Amino acid sequence: MKRLNYLSLIVAVLTLTVACNKVSYKKTKTGLLYKIYPGNGKDSLAKLGNVVKFQVTAKLNDSLIYTSYGKMPAYELISEQGNDYHVRELFPMMRKGDSAVSVQMVDTLFRKGPEVQQQLSFAKRGDRIITSIYILEVFKVDSIARADFNAEMEKDKPRQAKEQEEQMAKMKKEAKEKQDKEDLELEKSGEIAKELKEIEALLASKNINAQKTGKGTYVYIQEKGTGPQAASGKYLTVKYTGKLLDTDSTFQSNAYSFKLGDQEVIRGWDEGLQLFNKGGKGTLFVPGFLAYGANPNPGSPFKPFQALKFDVEILEVSDTLLPQPTPPQQR
Repeated sequence: MKRLNYLSLIVAVLTLTVACNKVSYKKTKTGLLYKIYPGNGKDSLAKLGNVVKFQVTAKLNDSLIYTSYGKMPAYELISEQGNDYHVRELFPMMRKGDSAVSVQMVDTLFRKGPEVQQQLSFAKRGDRIITSIYILEVFKVDSIARADFNAEMEKDKPRQAKEQEEQMAKMKKEAKEKQDKEDLELEKSGEIAKELKEIEALLASKNINAQKTGKGTYVYIQEKGTGPQAASGKYLTVKYTGKLLDTDSTFQSNAYSFKLGDQEVIRGWDEGLQLFNKGGKGTLFVPGFLAYGANPNPGSPFKPFQALKFDVEILEVSDTLLPQPTPPQQR
């Protein structure tokens, strides 16, 4: 069952009441401040072993940090574990239809240790977390609770998918804005011009006729291919051999499936592969700022702004997700 965490939201009417400090609070054994608002339910109080289904909201002082309203309700198995200075302490005092407000002092929560302090990194000493809950149902049988949980999950899938898509779009937008800012700084410093000049000099010395595309990926087309174009937004399977440009030493040889233009691969690939069709073959010459930049992953074979080249073959171009190729068996 889903565990309640500190990211919850407050029912508006209760939030207003709490903010005005007009509530006469009681205190649990662990010091949690609370107020229960009885509903009109006639059911018995929730007990150990019951599963509570509830709506939850939370604020940090006056700032909203989470709400389950409009989303999937929360579920909680009532047990004797993990209830220390937590809204879970209130469940055995409530029944279906009841509401409650609890107030947690951040100073008290911080004393629980570093793990809780990390969870509450958005809070500071002197703050308080105000949580409100509304009991939708109390299940006495776990199998019925699980069936209800699964039904709510299924109903909530479209919202979850939309929210995930929006979050991904936001992250990609922020990443692009950050990358554009870094590129501007590299351009001002002369780093980009330097890297492009080095690649152009190497291509000239080897008499390689490569086409510049995007911000600076150079593409030698051996065979363009006769199938569908590897356009941005398409799913590709690419067989490749990656080499360090200065030493021509291979660092990786493999096949990989991904969505082109979706920031799943280095920018040199997103730029250069669009010049091919399915069946195409060639070589990408990628300056360091379009590869792994100033900070390659620790343990990688790359130096900062290391220029790379990739011998590529476009195996598949599709409008739908492609499976990852099966690696060859070792003999």
